[in-house]
Amino acid sequence: MNWPRTLFGRLMLILLAGLLLAQALTFVLVFAERGQAMRRMMVSYLAADVASSVAMLDRLPASERADWLPRLQRANYQLSLHVGPPGGRANPSPLAAQITHVLSQALAQPVQAFDAPVAGVAMRLHLQLRDGTPMVVDLAEPRLLISPWVIGVLTAQLVLLAGVCAVAVRQATRPLSKLAEAAAALAPGQPTTLLPETGPIEVVQATCAFNRMRERIEETLLERTQMLAAISHDLQTPLTRMRLRADLLADEVLRDKLQADLTQMQHLVEQGLTYARSAHPAGEAAVPTDIVALLESLVADYQDASQPVRWIGGPPCKVTTQPAALRRAVANLIDNAIKYGEEAEVVLIHTEHRTIVRVMDRGPGIPAEEREKVLEPFYRIEGSRNAATGGSGLGLAIVQRLLVHCRAELALSARDGGGLVADIRIKHEA
Repeated sequence: MNWPRTLFGRLMLILLAGLLLAQALTFVLVFAERGQAMRRMMVSYLAADVASSVAMLDRLPASERADWLPRLQRANYQLSLHVGPPGGRANPSPLAAQITHVLSQALAQPVQAFDAPVAGVAMRLHLQLRDGTPMVVDLAEPRLLISPWVIGVLTAQLVLLAGVCAVAVRQATRPLSKLAEAAAALAPGQPTTLLPETGPIEVVQATCAFNRMRERIEETLLERTQMLAAISHDLQTPLTRMRLRADLLADEVLRDKLQADLTQMQHLVEQGLTYARSAHPAGEAAVPTDIVALLESLVADYQDASQPVRWIGGPPCKVTTQPAALRRAVANLIDNAIKYGEEAEVVLIHTEHRTIVRVMDRGPGIPAEEREKVLEPFYRIEGSRNAATGGSGLGLAIVQRLLVHCRAELALSARDGGGLVADIRIKHEA
């Protein structure tokens, strides 16, 4: 079953279906019991009324009986004097047998029940007065009369039970929703709060297991990051010694090749350190930040260093974020744009729901099928960019890590006319 999608909806659907079935069965049983009681009362009252009417007609002269018949009519039966043999088929129903039996005892004469040829009449009873005059009793079809308040009470009962079920199901599914939200909020370097270990024992067990799992994940990530940082840091010393020893080589061609290799290794080490530090930056608080001022200052620094970076502009706005982490992320994107596209253009887009910092270049771009992969650490696609630039495959991964702390995300797309568009999308807090 694919609908409804939520556990709350599915449980409510099952419970409501069961409640509706139970209430329908209750309606049927109530109506059936009431119908049986009504028939028993009808037969009892019918016997007494008809016996009284027959006794009255027996005492009246034959000429006056027709005048008295309208006065003896009831809502559930009518009397008429009939001369001639009874017509129609005998009524074999249990109700007919019960009525004829009771009337026969009350009148001390045989009573016969036949199917009535008239619409709206359930059966026709044939009997005789004391002088032998035939008399017909036409019984109306029995109608089940239900007080309006009975249906109202049963409907209110259904609504009350449905409300109680909704509260119970909500109480049962709320911890699962909290677990799902906590799992979705897991991110490297993000401060986490342990879920309260309260409630039913099954919920407490699941919450405890989740809290322990989250602690182990954080410990594993921290250990991995520390190991990467330690390796990158420890490589700095032998690299420096190798660079000094390479300077002592007499062969200039070999010396230049070694220096180029050492420079690339040094860059890889620095990128590794940067990546490790980006996972657990120094505790920077998120504060309202003037994004335009931050970007103008960053672009001015690049322009002062004679770098081909251009500020296109954007509307003034303030966003609550970590300014240092955001500045480093934008700087990394600008460095990538300069390295692979020879120039960078920065523009700010501000909407009601989010703010976008866009960095564009005119390089070869990144194929659509590779844009998700380049955000992974150490993934390189030098064939799609500039094969002469080198790189560690950590630049965009570092940006991705930094943006986690800024409550933002990175999106890559192709630029019209060629190039890459890198968007930092900062969601506004509700």
